[in-house]
Amino acid sequence: MKKLFLLLGVMFLSVSMLAACDNGDDNGNGDNGDDDNGAVEENGDTDDNGDDNGDDDGDDDDDNGAEADESGEQVTIRFSWWDGVPQEEVTFITAFEEANPDIRVEVVSIPDTDYSQQINTMVLGGTAPDVILAFEVDLPRFAENDAILSLEPFLAESDLVDLDDFIPAVAELTELTQGTYGLPWAYAGHLLYFNVDLFDEAGVDHPTEDWTWEDFAEAAEALTIPEEGQFGSDAITFGGIWYSMFAAAGDNVISDDMSFDLGDGLRRALEFQYMLTSEGFMPEPSVGADVADLFAAGRAAMTRVGNWMIRGYQDAGLNFDVVSLPSDMVESTVLHTGFFTINSATEHEEAAWRFVEFMMSHEGQTLISEFTGNPSAIMSVAEEGAYIREADNGPTNWDAFDSIAENGRFTYTLLNSTVTSDLVSEFNNVLLGQQSIDDVIDTEVPRAIERLGEEE
Repeated sequence: MKKLFLLLGVMFLSVSMLAACDNGDDNGNGDNGDDDNGAVEENGDTDDNGDDNGDDDGDDDDDNGAEADESGEQVTIRFSWWDGVPQEEVTFITAFEEANPDIRVEVVSIPDTDYSQQINTMVLGGTAPDVILAFEVDLPRFAENDAILSLEPFLAESDLVDLDDFIPAVAELTELTQGTYGLPWAYAGHLLYFNVDLFDEAGVDHPTEDWTWEDFAEAAEALTIPEEGQFGSDAITFGGIWYSMFAAAGDNVISDDMSFDLGDGLRRALEFQYMLTSEGFMPEPSVGADVADLFAAGRAAMTRVGNWMIRGYQDAGLNFDVVSLPSDMVESTVLHTGFFTINSATEHEEAAWRFVEFMMSHEGQTLISEFTGNPSAIMSVAEEGAYIREADNGPTNWDAFDSIAENGRFTYTLLNSTVTSDLVSEFNNVLLGQQSIDDVIDTEVPRAIERLGEEE
């Protein structure tokens, strides 16, 4: 899911990426390597083949700035991510080099579709960059296999990074990985988008932050106009929404041993979505293939997707607003991001930490928020709103991000993306009448759990 997630981020960048990240195929097609965390095009500085990209072009150009080694010469650190923006346009890297003239950063840019696989290949081959912006799915594995350094010794000496200032999900992840091995560069989550004009024309009250699934269903029914080809809501086009729904209906989604923990919430969500689809309040997953986005086309009054779509809808001129996802048992959303991690094999440990520390500083986080359009996971920075881009056509309810910060969790994005996206296909098959809910619960979920166990 990372593919659509950050690919859209790059397309609108203008836009966000964070997008922070995601896992599995965003559309349930299972065609990408990590969920939603990344999509990026290469910038021409790397060969994308997992080979040692240590030198940019074979020239000895370390005199452009880098941490001084014992001989007094400067060194270069390598940093990998999934964006294709030219390095000179990446403000947070430029700012770091200006503040640290003794350190030069070489960006290793890898397309998100290959990112996780290539990074894992490079780690195994001893050619991984000094600093890795890791997908969620890779963080626990890298930590368990000692592929990345614990950041706790560095944090203990840092005056710039305060773990108590992070959103709650970071502490939860730290407990899951039994230590702090990565720091989130930003975060993204899921929102309910609504077309202001369609709501007003139908005389339907706008969604609020305390909306429930029942409220959502009632509005979807009122806004469905079959003769005009208008649906109350678009189908779930981003697979991660399913996992947010399971959590909202009471499931943990993932277990402490990094597997699925799905139960009554799964059933409730499938039954709810099946009702909406069978009543015609939203299209079947396959309907609307000729329209890339029914919400953007004005044919759906609502949609549920990540906050990374905000800038795209602004640029499209759509008159819209956002609220947090409707709740069932609880309020919940999946979080997406990438984590700054330090390769345990780095020869430039101090310089690598200085890079990470700068990125997690007030200056670094502000620049990253402006660049990606995603809030900082550091609450005091997020409160300043550097990620906000106002537009006449919306949104106005930026407070919706407060709910994401408070109720967001890292769940399915920590699991194998192929397994999570294949399971999304089974959820969609229920809506298409090709699979029963009992079969999904009794057969497909246990099969997915078994597949996850085979990775160990």
